Amino acid sequence: MNYYYHPDPESKPVLNGEESMHAVKVLRKKEGDEILIMDGKGGKYKAEITDANFRKCSFKITQKKLIDKRPHTIHLAIAPTKNIDRLEWFVEKACELGVDQITILLTKRTERKKINLERIEKKAISAMKQSKNFWKCQINDLIAFDQFVSSPATNTQQSYIAYAETGHESSLHQLLQPNKETLIMIGPEGDFTSEEVQLAVKHGSVAVNLGASILRTETAGVIAVHTFNLVNGF
Repeated sequence: MNYYYHPDPESKPVLNGEESMHAVKVLRKKEGDEILIMDGKGGKYKAEITDANFRKCSFKITQKKLIDKRPHTIHLAIAPTKNIDRLEWFVEKACELGVDQITILLTKRTERKKINLERIEKKAISAMKQSKNFWKCQINDLIAFDQFVSSPATNTQQSYIAYAETGHESSLHQLLQPNKETLIMIGPEGDFTSEEVQLAVKHGSVAVNLGASILRTETAGVIAVHTFNLVNGF
């Protein structure tokens, strides 16, 4: 059964225009029909439609359940791809895999300087509903790399920066420890510069490789998340 997203269904029991249109016009929901809602903060709701209006579909909550968040979080900081479709694909797949937070990095070799945060946010919501994770991935706007690595966001239990330049870095799956809050940084096509890696290491990160192959940015991001899930048994 389809889920609808509403960030605060208890205080404002009305679906937004897009969700209302989907419920009433596409799925032909009527007054009295049951719908399922998620709030992106662990809330799982059953509700009954009280007004099947395709512009603002009203409902009343009949049941609420709180789904626990995974005990260990993963934050992916990634440079945007030149082709925005590939970044959106990554966000979709990362959210399906349960990433808690994604930050978009502006590095020295980043070609794309602007992103449509609203569109990426919609991808995260769509992936959450499809995968039924119940906790929405937090999407953070573009931030300069040097500003990010010196920010509180990097004060995690373990922090890694993927780097393919020297070929001497240990692999992520060998170093990544389970049951710890984790940050993994993924560079642009062309990789991070050596200066950026040195800056990240200075602030507590460990340089790692993601395997023998040279990966596209979005592929590297998915591999990093998958490795985290495997190590943690998710």
